[in-house]
Amino acid sequence: MLTSGIKRELTWVIGALWLAFGFAWLTGWWYSTSAGFVVLYIGRHLWSVRRFEKWIQGTSIDAHPPLTGLWSEVSYQVSKKQRALEKHADLNFYKSEQFKAASMLLPSAVVSIDQNHYIEWLNEPATRMLGLLRQDVGRRIEAIIRQPDFLEYLKSGDYRRAITLTLDQSRIFEVKIINYFENHRLLIATDITELYQLAQIRRDFVANASHELRTPLTVLHGYLELLTDMPHEPQWDTPLEHMSNQTVRMRAIIEDLLTLSSIEAGSINAKQEEVDVPKILEQLKAEVEQLASAGHRLKFEITPGLMIKGMPEPLKSVFMNLLSNAIRYSPDGGEVSVRWYADEEGAHFSVSDQGLGISPEHIPRLTERFYRVDKDRSRVTGGTGLGLAIVKHVLDKHDSHLEVSSMPGVGSTFGCSFALSRVVHTQKDA
Repeated sequence: MLTSGIKRELTWVIGALWLAFGFAWLTGWWYSTSAGFVVLYIGRHLWSVRRFEKWIQGTSIDAHPPLTGLWSEVSYQVSKKQRALEKHADLNFYKSEQFKAASMLLPSAVVSIDQNHYIEWLNEPATRMLGLLRQDVGRRIEAIIRQPDFLEYLKSGDYRRAITLTLDQSRIFEVKIINYFENHRLLIATDITELYQLAQIRRDFVANASHELRTPLTVLHGYLELLTDMPHEPQWDTPLEHMSNQTVRMRAIIEDLLTLSSIEAGSINAKQEEVDVPKILEQLKAEVEQLASAGHRLKFEITPGLMIKGMPEPLKSVFMNLLSNAIRYSPDGGEVSVRWYADEEGAHFSVSDQGLGISPEHIPRLTERFYRVDKDRSRVTGGTGLGLAIVKHVLDKHDSHLEVSSMPGVGSTFGCSFALSRVVHTQKDA
């Protein structure tokens, strides 16, 4: 089927041929007329190409080139496509401006940077919160925000987590980088000063209250022990025993609260050193054997010489919490398996038990303070409800996280993994 352009060209050619044929028939100049027609046809196309070229280049004053035949249709289609592209460009420009206008109203600072960390654009809060200027567009972000923590975060390329920065010695910001649109990145900074201060007040209150309660509880427990040792009526045995057990439990809760507060305050950020995990686990094995008084079977698989870089005492607390939980919640005669091993991804620690198991809806909340799956059983076994919260915070300090897999009626496995960069020595069994 012929297109519109071909139809127009054929119309022109047929009309021109009829005129040329009539002129040749009247004059008898057949050869001259044929040569003239060819020259005219070629010249017409060259003239049309020239006019079309000037129009495309924008040097023509005409909105549309006054062409005929095929070139008329070509210019029309090009003009139509051009208008569509201009409309699309206007729409994209409008959307871009709309996005920028919306970003200006965000309470958080938003900065777009390219793959080489050059600033592409920024919103108004970025000028107030991060101290950036409009003329900083085109500069590298590292030349403006020079804090070591931020530079390390930017260089790492691992933006799954956010970092906290203190700017101007007073404001605290949570900074997050998000990859978007190929190799571009959005830097989003949110002012969390008020939230941080509220959290600090809560931490201080818990720490101070716990510290103040420690002394009276110690005195109370001492007097209860004294009363227990003194001659008394037999009916007082059970009440004194219950009171003594509860003071011990309260002291354990206070000690865990103080430990958690010190972790959150960052006071356990001791210098990282080589931690002899196999030695720690051997020590804990002797301790947990005393807890396994109900005939629990303990199975340890420890890779000798496998050490990691970290903080010994906090890590010991992690291992002890997971071990003691496994024994507390295992039935009499159940097996508790402990593994410490390494592979190509890093070092791994896991504790498996044959307990009641945990339903899936409880697993995401296990590290919350005082969250209990079975409150009655937790009180009987003496748990404080803070052990896994301590585990979570210590593992955060070691760039790790708690891994839980469980099936009701079958048992549970709690563990954690440490990056290969933290493994300092591996010695295979002979």
